[in-house]
Amino acid sequence: MAKLSLVNGIPRMTTEAGSIAIYDQTFTVVSDITAGTAVTLPLAQTYTSEELEVRLNGVRMDSGVDYTFVGSPPRTQILFTLDLVGGVNPDQINFRIDRPE
Repeated sequence: MAKLSLVNGIPRMTTEAGSIAIYDQTFTVVSDITAGTAVTLPLAQTYTSEELEVRLNGVRMDSGVDYTFVGSPPRTQILFTLDLVGGVNPDQINFRIDRPE
């Protein structure tokens, strides 16, 4: 389902989880991860570019702002631009790729 969202103050059409995911995995941060440390996608998943949707604790992250890509396609990791928290109330990262329409 497409909807209008504000992304960094700019209106943008986004596709929400109305389509069927071909990859949908959640990663629980076990111990603190410092900004700039590579995080590997679960199950050895690869992605090529913008098809990867990343959510941190349910909030959609923006590539180039909240995280960056690592290396050339096919990629297996991202770098967060913020620290991630493990421990008692750990951060949850959801990685999702939807089937192209």
